[in-house]
Amino acid sequence: MTMQCWILGLLERGNICKKRSTISHLKIMSPLFTFPKTHFFHFAFFSYLLTISLLFTGCTVNHISYQTPPQTKELSGINSIYVNQFKGEQSVLFNKILTHEINQHQFLKYLAVFPEKKDLNAAVLSVEVSRYAAHDTEETIQQKHISLVEKKVLQDNPAGLNTVKRVFEFIEKSYPERLIKRTLDLELSFKIINASGDKTLYLNSENASLKQNFRGEENILLIPDKMDEMVLLAQKLIQKFLDRINPEEQERIVALEKGTNPVPWTLGMLDFGHPRIIRSNHFASGMRYDLALKGWNYVLFEPRNYPESESFFFNDEVYSRLKRAGLPHTTLEPLLEVHDKSFDRDEINIILMGLIQNQDYKNYSQIIKSHARVSQNIDRLNLAAAHYNLGVVYNLRSELELAGFHFARANAYNPHEKYSQAWAEIQHLKGDYNPLDELMDLSVESAGTLTPPGGALLQPIKFKTP
Repeated sequence: MTMQCWILGLLERGNICKKRSTISHLKIMSPLFTFPKTHFFHFAFFSYLLTISLLFTGCTVNHISYQTPPQTKELSGINSIYVNQFKGEQSVLFNKILTHEINQHQFLKYLAVFPEKKDLNAAVLSVEVSRYAAHDTEETIQQKHISLVEKKVLQDNPAGLNTVKRVFEFIEKSYPERLIKRTLDLELSFKIINASGDKTLYLNSENASLKQNFRGEENILLIPDKMDEMVLLAQKLIQKFLDRINPEEQERIVALEKGTNPVPWTLGMLDFGHPRIIRSNHFASGMRYDLALKGWNYVLFEPRNYPESESFFFNDEVYSRLKRAGLPHTTLEPLLEVHDKSFDRDEINIILMGLIQNQDYKNYSQIIKSHARVSQNIDRLNLAAAHYNLGVVYNLRSELELAGFHFARANAYNPHEKYSQAWAEIQHLKGDYNPLDELMDLSVESAGTLTPPGGALLQPIKFKTP
């Protein structure tokens, strides 16, 4: 079962959470169990009840709900709208979207004919596409690929027998890669007058932008159509406009992310979210924002302890990452002895101390374990979720600098259209963003590398030189 909600900022219907039974997964794993069938069904039934209860609990704390009064007093009493004109690029298509959204609205009625001048409950709407841009710019950039190649070399030994020794070699190869930069920018200007035409009731513009980079042939083949993307932007702007002129009090729901923390024995199929993120979401849902902000910041800066189930696997990709990270050759070469081998949390320190020198172990063991750990992607997802939730609350508190910073950091850890679009909307609210200005080096990628702005809970330490 899926519950729908409105997501503030992204202005799209989203799923608060999805509740599903885990019985089917347990049936798949039934060969792993050796106890009697009746015990298995009892275990499955209680697991099902536990899962459903926990999911219901999680759903109640993963969003913020609050009431907003009508934003325009001049439109109080207006319950029907006639669209007088819609002009500009793609106005015919956008007008159909506007008509559809008005018909779907709970409190507003679409008028097919011009209202009478004496009708005080009707208004006349005019819309103009004041800015429309959809550009794809293609470039070719040089990339460097580092690969690990295994060779087998015959060696003589004192016994006179030839032995085969495994030798590894790093090969760096430069290659051209296609890069497509997409920039979408749309602004709609709305004007509402009364039925008699002698008074302006509403005058405002809504804008949205989206900048994306697509690298490599595989990603380029999956690029969505520009027109489809512009239609989605237009729909979101129209929905935002209708929310602004809603004559009734509205309940708004802001969705929060719960992070990830898969239950080990479920093979990743059961995930209740990161415990500290969930706890902070609970504070945010109760409007205790200060406690929520502290909790999410703790997730960002908490010590990284490896769980008991953590494992470390040394494959080609791990060695390539260590090479790109600048690990010295004298440290990297001994690690090749454990190529394609895996170790648990208790074994990894013993293995590293036996392979590399003591000083190298002190300097590089944490880097090696960080790149070799199997669950490193989980950390990135949790960091992105914590940054996104921080951005949501700072946006609600109208602290736009902090909101934009955290949305950009979320995108840096886990590039996603939701994060980049949330960042772009913050820039529009600040009023200093033009995605078409090539001289302005302002993008979600560059913003993700900036230091925290003033007012952030945690700031980098600045050392004074003597």
